[in-house]
Amino acid sequence: MQALLLTSVHQLRLVERPQLTAAPGEVVLTTKACGICRTDAVLWQQGHRDLVLPRVPGHEVCGYVADDPSRLYAVWPGDACGTCQLCRDGRENLCSSAQIIGFHRDGGFAEELLVPRRSLIELPATLHPDLATLAEPLACALGALDRVRLAAGDRTLVFGAGTLGMLLAFVAAERGAEVVLTDIDAGKLERSGEFRRKFAIGTIEPGNIPPAGTFDIALNAASAPAILPEALESLKSGGRCCIFSGVRGDVEGLAPALLREVHYREIELSGSYGCIRRNMQAALQLLDTYADSLAFFIADRVSLTRVPDLLPLVLSGSRFRYVINF
Repeated sequence: MQALLLTSVHQLRLVERPQLTAAPGEVVLTTKACGICRTDAVLWQQGHRDLVLPRVPGHEVCGYVADDPSRLYAVWPGDACGTCQLCRDGRENLCSSAQIIGFHRDGGFAEELLVPRRSLIELPATLHPDLATLAEPLACALGALDRVRLAAGDRTLVFGAGTLGMLLAFVAAERGAEVVLTDIDAGKLERSGEFRRKFAIGTIEPGNIPPAGTFDIALNAASAPAILPEALESLKSGGRCCIFSGVRGDVEGLAPALLREVHYREIELSGSYGCIRRNMQAALQLLDTYADSLAFFIADRVSLTRVPDLLPLVLSGSRFRYVINF
């Protein structure tokens, strides 16, 4: 079978591998579609704290088990122990022994992959496999909004108008929040205009600082360090801020005076990383319900051989999702 193997930074090559054999508790999943996430491009560009090389990337996977091609599955990309306190509390994404597909285990940039049977989540019968590759990023958005306890009517500010920022904004709007999106790139805001209007998602134009003390919730879906001070300042007293994207470099402006504001105004600051099975199940239902609207996020379908040349473009964030078809 064919696979793309990452051996070091900037070294991703097509290889032939023997057919896979499942161990007890595993299945061989034949890949139908796999999304190319910007995180996959970051793995290629600079690595990642959770990456173990050599590795087949790809964690946004949809496929079938060989004995029944009629049943399609999304893959929750973790493999948690199921017995630790975090797993028992329903926070399996934080399990210290978790093995993440595409990071610790080989992922979906291949014609086949080995998947723990318990990580399979069956697709709704009407959901297209290309769209199902959005289940993992959408599940991450659901998890972040659970962390900040988003409720109908909450004024919500999302920094970053890439795929993840747009999915955060969509879920918040779908839950009845009043959503505003901001990005330093006017082009990213413009390309989503029709989608934003459909879900009543407002914008703050590039170069304008969000008004202070205005929002109930703020989330970063971009890694610029300057976002975090702006996010905290934008919140009302008692507001909630979620660090959804990793922060690139030192956060200038996160001075003691700003931290005192967090203290005196009781701002809640939380993080969100990955997703849990329950979020994946909910994401698949949302994708099925809003399939026509969310198809907007599929920029193009590509073959496995095109992926290495596309990674610089994926890294730039200039388009939404590319999906590998098999």
